[in-house]
Amino acid sequence: MTTTDHTEIEAWNTAIRLAASIGRLKIPSNLRASQEAQDSAFQAAGQAAARIAEAATREGQAQIAILREARGALAACRSWIHVLAALVNEPETAFADELELIDQAGKQIAASLRVAERTASTTAQPRGQTAPRPTPAPPPGRGPGRLQGGPR
Repeated sequence: MTTTDHTEIEAWNTAIRLAASIGRLKIPSNLRASQEAQDSAFQAAGQAAARIAEAATREGQAQIAILREARGALAACRSWIHVLAALVNEPETAFADELELIDQAGKQIAASLRVAERTASTTAQPRGQTAPRPTPAPPPGRGPGRLQGGPR
């Protein structure tokens, strides 16, 4: 993922389409809470896109952590869409396009995560197989007896 420009990443493009779709929603409610829910969903979609773009510049565990943050931002976006549906008293199917984009971006991030985790695990040294630590040599002129300074 690090050799690719973030604009060529499918998950980033999907997250941008999601943010645009949420931004264009026409909410038939004068409730301030519904506008705040829409704004929060829009911000979460933007955060997901930003995290995906940032992950494109990283490698290894940093990339994995950032992709997980992007997945979390998508989950927050989904939650705000559900809150918005409840506030405007609409069925969740009224936001089917946005929910579908969230699912699609989530699948794309999951695929990127699998690749990043596989790459990180092959480049990292397996657990338990670390290089042995060298044991210090005894000081010259001393045998393997007791060490100096300990209880006698």
